[in-house]
Formats: sequence, C-alpha cells, structure tokens
Amino acid sequence: MTKAITIIFSPYHVGERDFRVGGGPNRILTFGIVDVLEKLGYSVNIVEIPRVDEFEGEIGKSFEIIKRTATAVHNALNNGTFPLILAGNCMSTVGVACGLQEDHLGFIYFDAHDDLDSPDVNVNGYLDAMGLSMLNGESWKTYMSQVPYFKPHKYDKFLYCGLRDVNDVQRARVTQDHDMDIIWGNEKTKVDYIKLFENQLQKKNYSPALVHLDLDCLDAAYGKVNDFPSSGGLYENELLECIGMIPKYAEPKSLTICSFDPDCGGDGDKIAQIAVEAVKRFFAGMNKKKK
Repeated sequence: MTKAITIIFSPYHVGERDFRVGGGPNRILTFGIVDVLEKLGYSVNIVEIPRVDEFEGEIGKSFEIIKRTATAVHNALNNGTFPLILAGNCMSTVGVACGLQEDHLGFIYFDAHDDLDSPDVNVNGYLDAMGLSMLNGESWKTYMSQVPYFKPHKYDKFLYCGLRDVNDVQRARVTQDHDMDIIWGNEKTKVDYIKLFENQLQKKNYSPALVHLDLDCLDAAYGKVNDFPSSGGLYENELLECIGMIPKYAEPKSLTICSFDPDCGGDGDKIAQIAVEAVKRFFAGMNKKKK
C-alpha cells in the first residue's frame, strides 16, 4: 500500500467555484488536513481541478468537472498515490469511480440521500441527486460516454450508512430495483450504527471499495451541513468509528468528502474539524492494515 496521497481539490457547486458546497473543500483544508496526513507518515500532493467557466451552463460545467476528476484520479493512481477527493458536489464521485477503472467496484456510501435519481423521477431539480444513475448507465448517456474510462457499474456491492432522507420512489429504487445494502437512519429510534456497520462489513466483501463521505450523513443536531439536514443520522463518534474500521474489512481505493457548505447556517468550523478527524481515522486505519 502506498504512503503517498494525492488530494484532488475540487471546490465547485454546479460548476461554480467556492459557491455553497463548493466552499467546503477550502474550509477543510484550513483545518490542517495536510499536516494531519503528514504526521501519519504520508507524503501529500495537491492537484486542483481548474475552473470550467468557459463551458455552458450547470450541465456542461458539471460534466466537465466529472471528466477532469476521472483524469485526476487516473493520474493519481498511475503516480502510485492514493486519491483523496475534497469536492463540492456529490456527483464528483462519478468521476472518481471512472478514474479508478475497477472491473467490479464496491461502494461504501455515508450519505443521507441515495443520489440514484434519474431525470424521469427527480423532483428536487438537483443534478447532484443523479450521480449514481449516471454511473450505472441509466441516465445522461451522451455526456457519460464522454467521461474518460467510463463503463456502467453494477451496485451489487453497495453499502449505504445513514440513508434516510428519501421519498417512496427513491426508497423503492435502492431496495427493490438495486437491492442495495442499507443501514437506515431513523429519527424516532437511535440506530446502533457502529455495530450494524461492522456486522455488514464482516458479512460481505466490498473490495475494492470507493468510499464516499457526504457530510450530511451526520445528524441534524450538528446544524446545517448543507441545505438538506435531517434527523436520525450519525453522531460524530459513530462516523469516526465506522470510517476508521473500513480498512480492517475492505480494501479502499479512494476517499471522497463532499456536500459541505460551511456558510449555510450551521457550525462550519465544527463540521470541518469532524471531516479532518474522519480523514485521520481512515488513514490511521490504513496504516494498521499495512502492519
């Protein structure tokens, strides 16, 4: 396993730099993520996704970022480094999955939302909600055909942790249409996330694994991580325990942190600190696996 990390810095929301969740990567960097990784013994290189201002509209700009993310991940792997993506939008993970070029990729998703909408079922007007339907070849086929290294992915090795803010159609898509493994959030009854997550990792092999951390997996008690907070999510200690145990049971190939708006009304500094500690736990777990 490599002791070098490439941070792929992508501070964009709908193609606009530093706008809303696009501000999250900057805030996370200011809380010393590079220093934390270097203290763990990793060398760190930062690669920045350049502006896409010359492209047309939300769709054109967003897909250009996906393309550039796929190339950046591919280059990071070719250089013998582990890709850590600090992104605005969730659908950056589409580019990550393409860049990994794995034949049978597993997915470990910390997220309150399913990201599996197609244009035909979407009701919130959010392109970001469609990332996984893009990646499995269901939607936006012309644009996806232009993404480097794209091939449709199956979701038979897919684990959600903290999924809860979904409507009936979305629930049916993840349970009936794709039979994904889900640790559901519950606003009425406290979920034992740590126990259930470890049990699921012991039960099924998700390797090689793309790890996706949407910070709205955290409970709304921490304030607004973005514009879609919801109760019933993970507490800080639960997120840290869960993400730290992933390398023990699976072989991670990437880590993406996304969908954090530090200026939307919550405690942005606190959320950024949680994100940095999550990275620390994850890569400390990687170090233990090396031994």
